[in-house]
Amino acid sequence: MNRKYFTIFIIVAVFLTVGLALLLIPDNKQSRHGSDSARSLSDPSRDMGADPAAGIDPEQLIADYKEWAKYPPDSRPLLESHVDVIDFRKIPNTVQRMPTRDGDKLRESGFSCLLQPEKHTATEGENMRIFLSCTHTGRPERESIRIKEIKLEAVAGSRRFMPIPPTVSDAGDKGDESAGDRIYTLEFRPRQSDWADMHLTVNFLIESDTTSFTHSLATHFFSSPVAPARFTGNFSEKIDHGSLVVTAELDVVKAGNYTIEANLMGDSAPVAFARQDANLRSGKQTVDLLFYGKVFHDRDVPGPYRLVGLRGSLNTDVIQPEDLARSPQEVERFLSQIRSDRPMRMVIPYYDKEYKTARYSLDVFTDREYDSPGKQQRIADLSALRR
Repeated sequence: MNRKYFTIFIIVAVFLTVGLALLLIPDNKQSRHGSDSARSLSDPSRDMGADPAAGIDPEQLIADYKEWAKYPPDSRPLLESHVDVIDFRKIPNTVQRMPTRDGDKLRESGFSCLLQPEKHTATEGENMRIFLSCTHTGRPERESIRIKEIKLEAVAGSRRFMPIPPTVSDAGDKGDESAGDRIYTLEFRPRQSDWADMHLTVNFLIESDTTSFTHSLATHFFSSPVAPARFTGNFSEKIDHGSLVVTAELDVVKAGNYTIEANLMGDSAPVAFARQDANLRSGKQTVDLLFYGKVFHDRDVPGPYRLVGLRGSLNTDVIQPEDLARSPQEVERFLSQIRSDRPMRMVIPYYDKEYKTARYSLDVFTDREYDSPGKQQRIADLSALRR
């Protein structure tokens, strides 16, 4: 292969890989099956296509980036408005007005329904519950439902398979909490082999709908039934160059590239978010989560703090960073043999406890803006967009 075109091919392959990863970043969360961090904390200059003719002002883009870059990319202030980071396991579905058929046309049926997964991911030892309920639009009373069909399709890369579908109940059993409340619980019990994005479709009748129209709703969730690692509950902390570093221990089963995230809270208000990428060996390993000092000044919240929402995942993408660091011939051979047959990540069971730090006054933290060669290069790149 001509070296020029081979170089272009590699660049395209890298961008495709990064693009696929970004598609899986929760957009509260898009599919929520990528990193648990949220776009509400993301770099506002990620779209580099500033074009005054398209209404994008390069000067404003630079100003927005400089404001965002007061803190490191992986250590951000956390606000009440960042609900997709604070409630990071939720899938925010909305009630849908249901159609019905009138001859050859569709019209509103007068009913509204919701198909809501309890969470976006089921990890090792967890089942997934999905709740279905309907009302007359604008009324609080729920309607009786008769489920006709449940379809569950699993997607793992290019591989598709049919898991055992969920059970359904409104009798206070099979995962259902309250008998006869007309909130129908579908409970999926994943097998170890059910590691995939799950796409669920439910076809059903509403008993009081005189048209007997078959309604349909669909949703999705992620099943990651084998733990690649577990948080041990052991922590330590220190002040390092004016920032708080909390160290979390993991017992790693599968070695590889991990992303670990956590939220930091004051007495009640959110304070900060941190993320760390780390290549971990099997066995007991530690990861440092850095909470940048200026965040504490700007949030004006002294310690102690509570570390909550500790979470993480193993990168299982078929293309790993080290795969692209080989010789051109090896990379070309590797890319030609890729078979995407698995999800892009394996999720660590969520740590549902909290860690409380020592007391800190604000004067132990730096109030300087973050700086780095990468930040200055990004500013230079954005400045080059000026016409």
